[in-house]
Amino acid sequence: MRNQRGGDEVKIDDDADGSSATTGMTDDVNLRVREAQFRNVSVEVSAWIGKTRLSFGELSALRPGHVIELDQAVGAPIEIVLNREVVLARGEVVEVGDEYGVRITEIVSDKGV
Repeated sequence: MRNQRGGDEVKIDDDADGSSATTGMTDDVNLRVREAQFRNVSVEVSAWIGKTRLSFGELSALRPGHVIELDQAVGAPIEIVLNREVVLARGEVVEVGDEYGVRITEIVSDKGV
């Protein structure tokens, strides 16, 4: 049997439960196509070492040499955040030549959500 484009059409028999295996194959192909489409999309990736809250008065009083205390202990894992919203991973700060880098120690799963 030939399809409209001139290629051979593949007939897949129904599974024992009456469903067609074509659906599973189509879903798999669609997933691979979607992954390929997003492969080159870039997102902002940030490394957050901690945070704090300051009043506008405290902010206006800041001068060079002042220290802002953050909510994370020294040596605590930092968060790798996508688009300032989604925590993707945690890691430790490392030196990469003359710049900072992050060694990933944990990938954050959304399965528990």
